[in-house]
Amino acid sequence: MTHPLIDQEMLQAIEDTGNTSRDLPDRTAIFEQHQLPVDRPSDNIVVTGCQIPGAFPHVLAALSRILDRGGVSHTFLSREYCCGNNLFRPAIKAKDEAAMVECRAWSKMFVGRNVETMKKLGAKRMIIFCSPCYPIYKHAFPDADIVFYPQAIFEAMGKVTLEGSVDYYAGCYKLHKKFSPVPMDLDSANKVFEAIEGLQVNRISAPACCYKPEGVAHMMNNATTDLMVHVCTGCYIQALLNLPKDKNIRPMMLPELVDMALANQK
Repeated sequence: MTHPLIDQEMLQAIEDTGNTSRDLPDRTAIFEQHQLPVDRPSDNIVVTGCQIPGAFPHVLAALSRILDRGGVSHTFLSREYCCGNNLFRPAIKAKDEAAMVECRAWSKMFVGRNVETMKKLGAKRMIIFCSPCYPIYKHAFPDADIVFYPQAIFEAMGKVTLEGSVDYYAGCYKLHKKFSPVPMDLDSANKVFEAIEGLQVNRISAPACCYKPEGVAHMMNNATTDLMVHVCTGCYIQALLNLPKDKNIRPMMLPELVDMALANQK
């Protein structure tokens, strides 16, 4: 019997559709619209997370262009099972360890289906775009070759030049630590910034989660440029929703910055 803190309707939605919600748009149609590879034999599969394709297809397209340009074979999945991170939220709030154990069991089952798809496509590695997915996947399958997407960007981009300055808000990942003890890989994002010659980076700290008023205020008040770069989609959303009226700030995800830098190369 399922633990009462686990949302049975959400659990069934993931089982039936792969998505945390039945209302999410069709992944394949979005990938086809943006001319992204789907279900093809590749060295890497890109795990987008279930909500990302409908929300930020332009960011996935930028990531794909970078990988293509660098010769990193990759594909997206028409059927990708949610890691179930939303299932964890009530258990985390209640601090119920029994519910957390069951959440991790469900999560491993769903993630395992994506691992099996990876093997069927002949892929050797998973590139995780969705930040909550990363620690969950790494914890569920510690022996699998799983990387956070900035690592793949670094491998594909080479040395590029982009003169100017950006703000970089890495995020706090306090919630992610409750999903799994696996730390986020932020070193790979640092390698990407180091590979962009001429770029000055103002690093904004995260003393509080940007989903809290004091956290988002700190993020936006410490912006010093007109470009704010993110690696976490949650932080990116918060930046988009809380743009200050007295500053001209354009939030962007890391793939957009690198794609822009590569497009400017002679």
